[in-house]
Amino acid sequence: MKVLKLENATAGYGNVIAIRDVSLEVPEGAIVTLLGSNGAGKSTTLKLISGIVKARAGTVSFGGENLAGMTPDRIVKLGIVHCPENRQVFPHFTVYENLMIGSYTRRDRRKVKEDLERVYDIFPRLRERSSQYAGTLSGGEQQMLAIGRALMAAPRLLLLDEPSLGLAPIIIREIFNIIKKINESGTSILLVEQNANLALKIADFAYVLEHGRIAISGQSDRLRNDGRIKELYLGSHS
Repeated sequence: MKVLKLENATAGYGNVIAIRDVSLEVPEGAIVTLLGSNGAGKSTTLKLISGIVKARAGTVSFGGENLAGMTPDRIVKLGIVHCPENRQVFPHFTVYENLMIGSYTRRDRRKVKEDLERVYDIFPRLRERSSQYAGTLSGGEQQMLAIGRALMAAPRLLLLDEPSLGLAPIIIREIFNIIKKINESGTSILLVEQNANLALKIADFAYVLEHGRIAISGQSDRLRNDGRIKELYLGSHS
């Protein structure tokens, strides 16, 4: 079953077209990664899915339902949750307050409490720092908080934008292990990531954006051994 489907989607800002005729799918229970250089249109694709940017052509559907015209909060209620680039936590709110903001569309308070405990189990450091202001956390802890806040919205599909950005290698490995565990618990994931080697290791399928268009797609194992992918994106990490 396809949770998410983009068909010939085009979007941009003002007079600038950022992505053109993009078609991709995220099957239920899968990790799909979207690779590409800076400015290729990766973040725009996530913003299109989450309703921040509107499609100029093509369609975006989730569980067979067309998302055209839906507001971002309505899209969150459907089960699509966007964890943005650069974390974007609320620095003057506590860790606990940031997490509870993630549940703002929900009314199932008992389940929210259960999910809070689940987030604390996944990220023990957030439990330890629950009363600490988010702005005082390390970069890795802020990334954990951003993912935890997204999980508090009970996503069926989690959109992750550059979760490794600016983090030390040991923290990146920890974050990616957690992403894999989140997926194994039943959440589908669309991962935008500059670290192509790590992304291809945990993803089931991959798309490569170049100049706003899908240039390459395929099973992650195959792309990891693709000479062009190695040359452009893996480099010394392969």
